[in-house]
Amino acid sequence: MANITINKNEFEPKAYLTPIQMKLIETIQRLGPSNRATLVRELKTPRTTIYDNLIKLQKRKIIKKSRDNNGERGRPMVYWKLKKGWSER
Repeated sequence: MANITINKNEFEPKAYLTPIQMKLIETIQRLGPSNRATLVRELKTPRTTIYDNLIKLQKRKIIKKSRDNNGERGRPMVYWKLKKGWSER
């Protein structure tokens, strides 16, 4: 097996993202932390497609999920936001 080395300066993570994932990242950059309903409305894409791609981006450590319930009872609101430092790539 041949050893393949990747020069970190040549590696472009955006090249390995799908178009919907790029649209999600661009939308979150533009709007800031967003919930899934907002992303569905903005991208006019089915909610399951949005959710599946959010999970994929989370596994790649590009975005992260945060919860906010403002100290109230009930289910907290879930927001998705870019991890620090990713927007500079």
